[in-house]
Amino acid sequence: MIKSAFFLSIMFSIIYYSYGQDSLSMKKSIIGTFHEENTMINGISIGLYSGMNNDRNVITNGLRLEVPGIGIISFMGNGFPNATEPFNLNDYRYSEVVNGLNISTGSWCDCNYNGLTLGLVGQYGKLGNGFSLAGGWNIIDKQSGIQLAALANSSFYMNGVQISAFNYTHDGNGVQIGIFNNSNSFKGIQIGIWNVNQKRKLPLINWNFD
Repeated sequence: MIKSAFFLSIMFSIIYYSYGQDSLSMKKSIIGTFHEENTMINGISIGLYSGMNNDRNVITNGLRLEVPGIGIISFMGNGFPNATEPFNLNDYRYSEVVNGLNISTGSWCDCNYNGLTLGLVGQYGKLGNGFSLAGGWNIIDKQSGIQLAALANSSFYMNGVQISAFNYTHDGNGVQIGIFNNSNSFKGIQIGIWNVNQKRKLPLINWNFD
């Protein structure tokens, strides 16, 4: 049931972003670069870095390759530039929408990832639907699905599973597994050395189902 719902959500995203009203005026190609503006790539998109420019309006349906990505130097910053207050993405214009697979040393952009995104060092995205994996920092402002990192996961909104040494979400539903788990508003189970939610602080396991 969960797998079917997830598959349908991904297919809906692909159809919507592939054939929405904006797509009629976009340049289309099978292989291209995600640095071009107003472009739809149905195949493979390639680039050196993404950046935080949300005016590019690029859609990749397939495979997106980014080497190097600016996330490779994320360790030089604080590692957590994500949202700090409630937000609404209904009318948000992403710099890129990726429907499929994103592979990078670390994408760092106002991106919408639908499917699987892999960042070798650190990655940041605005919206993630599916599976996001990073070797260091994994920051998705709104994540639905599985968020996995070696060092730390951070999301303002999370619906699914977070697994890392350190997990943080402001508003979460699901499961957090790590050394330290923290949420300002959480509904679900936290498993780790130290767990914090709006009701209590406990070692090993914490919960809230209200």
